[in-house]
Amino acid sequence: MIELLVVTAIMVLLFGLAIASHRAGQKKYILSQATQGLVSDLRKAQNMAMSGVDIEAEQYDGYGIYAGKDDIFYIIYADKNGNSSYQPSDTTIETIDLPDRIKISSVSPLANKVDIFFEPPDPTTYIDANDGAGVSGTITLELEGASLFKTITVTTAGLIYSN
Repeated sequence: MIELLVVTAIMVLLFGLAIASHRAGQKKYILSQATQGLVSDLRKAQNMAMSGVDIEAEQYDGYGIYAGKDDIFYIIYADKNGNSSYQPSDTTIETIDLPDRIKISSVSPLANKVDIFFEPPDPTTYIDANDGAGVSGTITLELEGASLFKTITVTTAGLIYSN
């Protein structure tokens, strides 16, 4: 009888560890998927600028992504006024909601928002309206309650990567 209780206790312990490991893996997967979605959308805006896409027969000065600190969404937009940055009067192509419990925990180079813009035809990359050499912008996504972070970096050379 004692052997049966010991075996049962071991089985319960192993099952509990497996469930905890599975949930941790799910959290990492959700954050990884959100990060890859943002990277994909950055590349989408970059490709739209390279191909000179026109939306609804209007010509635009370029395409970009706007993200704010502590937001749970980001905006893909088309620039109407040629200032290489997001304005509420610009055309919003799409507002992307992040998955549940994922938020933008930090951005740079400014403390409260980042604007990554691609100007055709090359495309020239602007980070907060600055296309100077060596400038980069970052967006850090966080899974709330789990202390898990992923950072996406974009340089004015057009390089987009996450770590």
